[in-house]
Amino acid sequence: METNHTNQVKIGDWVRAKSSKGELIHGFVEKNALDHNIIQLRVVASDNKMLMGHSIQINKIKLNKLDMTVSKTEKQLRQLIDIALETKDEAWFLDLTKQLQYVKKTKKQAYIKAYQSKPNSTQEDFRSN
Repeated sequence: METNHTNQVKIGDWVRAKSSKGELIHGFVEKNALDHNIIQLRVVASDNKMLMGHSIQINKIKLNKLDMTVSKTEKQLRQLIDIALETKDEAWFLDLTKQLQYVKKTKKQAYIKAYQSKPNSTQEDFRSN
């Protein structure tokens, strides 16, 4: 994942930062605090294991937004949907459910295509004679 050094972040954006103690932090924006320079961040990974899974507030200047052009898995989308529900972010929820439907449809089509391209055992036996 590439980083984007612009500090225009919104709820749901994935970011990387360093704490005031120099610990690396990786997480996503949960909400903008009243002070527009402060962001509430859900820590997913960190050098400080005590921060993982917790929300922290951090200055926007310390954030590096991650480029999220990488496709998300079905499991990741389901987890993000849960977060969207918890944060009551309807727009994000709708976007994530649309992405999930697309991933499931694509996965099903790939499975069908792979199944149809496989010769069945009777065809293989017949061809080998």
